[in-house]
Amino acid sequence: MVHVYLKNLRKSWLTGLVPPLVAAAFVGTVALSFPTMIKTILERLEAMSNPIYKVILGDLGLEGLGLTWQAVLFMYGGGTMNILVLFVALFIPARILSTEIDKNTLDVMLSYPIPRWRYLLEKYGVYITYSLIFPMAIVVFMIGLTWVMDMLYPEGFTYNDVVYHYVINNDLVVNYALGIFLLLFALGAISLLCATIFLDSNRSLTAAGVLIGGQYMLDGFGGLLDPTGELGIQNFSLFHYFSLGTIIKTGMLPLSDVIIVAGVGIVALISALTIFHKREFAI
Repeated sequence: MVHVYLKNLRKSWLTGLVPPLVAAAFVGTVALSFPTMIKTILERLEAMSNPIYKVILGDLGLEGLGLTWQAVLFMYGGGTMNILVLFVALFIPARILSTEIDKNTLDVMLSYPIPRWRYLLEKYGVYITYSLIFPMAIVVFMIGLTWVMDMLYPEGFTYNDVVYHYVINNDLVVNYALGIFLLLFALGAISLLCATIFLDSNRSLTAAGVLIGGQYMLDGFGGLLDPTGELGIQNFSLFHYFSLGTIIKTGMLPLSDVIIVAGVGIVALISALTIFHKREFAI
């Protein structure tokens, strides 16, 4: 019944597992070395308000977290996840169809006794399944690392004569992780839509790069071009939603942000399925 999904789930396990595990390993290494690098890391945290960092890593929304342990985790974890979300959502869905065409296996794909839209949906379902590893990795590693550090250093750490403890807001972590998953869904659907329109690796990746990479840059440069937010430039970037500051204020993912991001993803996905189902192919 879900033969295409299960088949591709087995084939794609390496691609699906490596990115979140590499990110978790990097953040874990930095976190465990934190006691020996406190001054360096916290000075870097203080510098995160620099516009250049915001352009490179996106606006991480760290302003309300202070010089705390959880701010350090979100600086490295959030920055790493932003970049991973950009590349995973850009490259993987865009190649779902173009790979079949490049390998001249499109006729095999079209011979499956299921509707075309379902074939595409099952392949996209593999991407969504592996995308679930990202929020799970965020929750497990951020909360787990905090527990480990608190056990090893119950006295906390001192910076500028102020004592900080190894604590983290679990609700903030969970909501942030859910936001990352929704971003992967929405941006992946945009990338998939580009694939169904162009059916060519280079053109699909170029179009997805413009749409997704453009939003990433807009989130960073938007703060420079519109520092007061009056023009709402950053609102056109999906990366701007689910900011840590907003989650802290509301205690949850803002409903308006969920509606916008999920709505964009659903519209893009339905459009991709419709285009692919109705498209004529010359085999």
